[in-house]
Amino acid sequence: MLEHRFAKVCAVATFLMLIIGGMVNATGSSLACPEPTFLCHGQLFPPMKGGVLFEHGHRLWGDMVGLLQIAFTIILIRRRKDLKKWAWAALVMVSIQGTLGALTVHYKLPWFISTGHLLLGMSYFATLVYLVVRTRPAPTLVDVRTHDARRVALGSARRWILIACGAVVIQLLLGALVRHLGAALVCLGVPYCTLDGQWWPAHGVQDLHMIHRAFGVVVAITTTIAAIKVYRHAKDWPGLRLLMVCAPVLVIGQITLGIFTVLTWRAVPLAVAHFAGAAGLWALWTSAWFITAERQPKSSAAALGTLGS
Repeated sequence: MLEHRFAKVCAVATFLMLIIGGMVNATGSSLACPEPTFLCHGQLFPPMKGGVLFEHGHRLWGDMVGLLQIAFTIILIRRRKDLKKWAWAALVMVSIQGTLGALTVHYKLPWFISTGHLLLGMSYFATLVYLVVRTRPAPTLVDVRTHDARRVALGSARRWILIACGAVVIQLLLGALVRHLGAALVCLGVPYCTLDGQWWPAHGVQDLHMIHRAFGVVVAITTTIAAIKVYRHAKDWPGLRLLMVCAPVLVIGQITLGIFTVLTWRAVPLAVAHFAGAAGLWALWTSAWFITAERQPKSSAAALGTLGS
């Protein structure tokens, strides 16, 4: 159970890191520390005030996540030989993530590096969610048979989970572009883009903002259909059904937060909550995909875990 508990700690720490990163952007603190290093204004622990609190706090939290991942990688290599490749992959991802963060500061927030930084963070988070699922206690043969029966009952509805994941990924990309191209407040009308009633003004960044809004509707419709279909086919799967009940609620919350983020001219608490909701929706659908994958009986999992030891 050590690796499972450690996986959950890493996943929670990474989720909080994403939220802190959202605070950095929403408060305009991205360059509060000019050095692309561990230091901020020449100090490892500068006065945590203003933008430094968010920017350097994000760095320090990221350092902690990196250390946790190093320890987690060692644990997996020693105790779960079947997850050795994933252990190294997660370590590489968090290392690149830190490098992208430094490059973002060094080159003064280029949109393509900042966007890559965000998307890699979400990918690393999904990897940890996968490892949380994979490191669960190995099932008995009875558990595997029950799981297989549930998978059979789920049938083609599982494809809708993948469709929902794809829709959320696209929306995450659009949201990242809106953030890093300065398009968050280029459309102040609701539902129109401009206050005088224009849907699609001539400026490209405004079109990007409206595409993000429009695709948000697509995500809402797609994920709701997916949730209904999976829920109907998961009659004997309480955990999966609970996720499917939460999905539309989270989507409605996201749309509401998005609207009020615009109406309040991107109030920091609302902007951060909107970003946290996006990360939560991503975690929900990736979790649904991973927990509906095949499982191995206890004897097989143990054999894989000791392979090569």
